[in-house]
Amino acid sequence: MQCNLCGSEEFTDMNSRKNVKCTGCGSLERTRLLWMYLQNLPLKKDAKVLHIAPEKGIYIAFSKRIENGNYIAADLDPKRYLFADSCVHIDLCNLDDWPSCEYDLILHSHVLEHTPCNIAYTLFHLHRMLKEDGRHICIIPFMAGKYDECFQDLSGEERQKRFGQYDHVRKFGKKDIPSHLGSIINMPSVFDATQDFDAHVLQEANIPENHWTGFHMGTVLNFSKNDLRLKN
Repeated sequence: MQCNLCGSEEFTDMNSRKNVKCTGCGSLERTRLLWMYLQNLPLKKDAKVLHIAPEKGIYIAFSKRIENGNYIAADLDPKRYLFADSCVHIDLCNLDDWPSCEYDLILHSHVLEHTPCNIAYTLFHLHRMLKEDGRHICIIPFMAGKYDECFQDLSGEERQKRFGQYDHVRKFGKKDIPSHLGSIINMPSVFDATQDFDAHVLQEANIPENHWTGFHMGTVLNFSKNDLRLKN
């Protein structure tokens, strides 16, 4: 097995998940799966990319592919990303001033469960910011049960119990995807990475079989601008 981002052949445990974290770049199984989909995008060198909460391995790999200045790393707390040449501030609950039709690709993983505002607001503006043929590729963690959210002051223990982590404000449930998230954006009916990649390729990148199919913590979603069901 080899990390498809940095080439390392050494992996370590991540919480209860055995041998999934790359010791070279810190990539997780979902990060490596996400990169496989990103590599298949027909992006030109001058494509404009917005990467929210950038993963180190993807940032380094993408920096070699996209022209300097066109690959924009952004986060609510840019100081967390010292590995990036520059990381700008972005607040996904305050996107009104960001330009429309600007980006060929908007990318993020495990971000939307942290944003303390109406999820439809964030998705509307991210798609407004895409070029007409742009793509919005993301990973949203899906958990058992139904959608749940709360923006009130809760303890870390209560957030862990309701949303799966101490700093989450919502849970994306598997039971009501069509009636909740699917009412905002066109969701795929299934996810099956083996339709896009051979099993041995997934295994070589150390992506376990529980990440290959279904809606889970590492499902990669690939949206067009027009997949948003909310219109001006």
